[in-house]
Amino acid sequence: MKRYDLCRKYHVILIAITLIAALTGWLLRGPVGTALAGVLSFLRLAEQSEIIGACYRIGTGCYLVSGALVIGWATAWCVRHQIWRGGRYALTHAQMEKNVRQALLEAGYGIAVGGQYHRLPCITIKFTDKKMTCAIVKIQNHIKTDASLSTVNLSSALGVYVVDAQYSSDNNNYYYFEISDSRINQQLKFSSYTALADYAKQHTERYGSYTLFMDGRNEGIKIRSLLLVGITGAGKSYALMGLLAQLLNWPIPPIIYYADPKGSDIAVLGGALAPDRTADDIDDIIDLLRAFYHAMMGRKEEMRGKLNGKLSADFTDFQLPAYIFLMDEYAAFQASISKDKKRRDEVEELMRNVVLMGRQLGFFAWIAMQKSDSSDIPTAIRDNLPLKICLGNAPTTTLMTIYGHSADLPSRHWNKGQGLIYCDGITAAPRPVSFPSLNFDIFDALTKPVRDRSAQPVNRA
Repeated sequence: MKRYDLCRKYHVILIAITLIAALTGWLLRGPVGTALAGVLSFLRLAEQSEIIGACYRIGTGCYLVSGALVIGWATAWCVRHQIWRGGRYALTHAQMEKNVRQALLEAGYGIAVGGQYHRLPCITIKFTDKKMTCAIVKIQNHIKTDASLSTVNLSSALGVYVVDAQYSSDNNNYYYFEISDSRINQQLKFSSYTALADYAKQHTERYGSYTLFMDGRNEGIKIRSLLLVGITGAGKSYALMGLLAQLLNWPIPPIIYYADPKGSDIAVLGGALAPDRTADDIDDIIDLLRAFYHAMMGRKEEMRGKLNGKLSADFTDFQLPAYIFLMDEYAAFQASISKDKKRRDEVEELMRNVVLMGRQLGFFAWIAMQKSDSSDIPTAIRDNLPLKICLGNAPTTTLMTIYGHSADLPSRHWNKGQGLIYCDGITAAPRPVSFPSLNFDIFDALTKPVRDRSAQPVNRA
């Protein structure tokens, strides 16, 4: 049996009343009024002119009722779909709401109200920008639909829009769906290092001196500890180098420690930029981590007096440089120390303290790896990293270990440099991210200042 929206029933009733009132007005002001006046005057029950006048006034009243209903309906439609934000906005809003309601109806949602009619949950749609590229769809929860709404795929009802993230409200009364226009590519493209540097400087001027960007939507992210996961070829190295390029163009450049147990890209880059803070041997990496931790303890003593009376302040309030311990291929490092319990416990304690204590002090751990199982990275460290990014088409098990769930994550085919991002305090749920496309030799650009300095002639006078 076909299902119908209860609102449709009310609309049919409203249209019927409007048409009946308009038809009655036309008849009373026209042929029916004239015929009725002729009959009553023939029976000498009233004067013909008086009867025609009365019919005319009643017909006019019917016209007014019909017009008031039309104006009332039009006003309600304009208010509901926010006509003051433009005709295109209102029409898009109305069409999307209609599609969502129809999709929910066909999927079996709603409470039966006699026969074929069903009362659907309250649906609210709010576009977050003027160009209508992103919006939030809010659907009222109900005890009968709670479990099903948590797994519903709403993208099929949104036309060109797709769901980026979905989650329930704090009181569990509503489900929120963050959607975006699939036709718009949020990925940034830079054809030269100069263009990237200029954009990074403009970004910090707009959002603050200690903020990062990934794409046109994920920007203004204050620096924090990071977990970057991605299989081979997913774009981890380019993502890291793009982030490093941003850091080097900050008003107060951070101090970066480079650790790469495989001796690959990060080790080579660190050897060119900061050889005294670069390590690729396991023992040297542990020593480097100790040095990083001791620097953090020194910063703690330095800030102890400054924090008096400013309990919520952090290193950014005092214009101090950030410190970043960049560890590439953490799984290889973990495997190398796994058999030595003493070293393993020391490393885990140091890393855990950096992750837990470093935010206020300005010390952060950036960990890159291919997967994040508990055998590759301790759970206590992984779960406390506030910024988590997974690039490429990772298996469900990897998504589960990173984000804790996978059923309601956006399911798409990710290209190189694309994936999901979750950031405490910024994203309510994991959502798509695209790292910039760098159409130039990023390694050459990052190391060029060092080569230029070393090439300068020495004044031996």
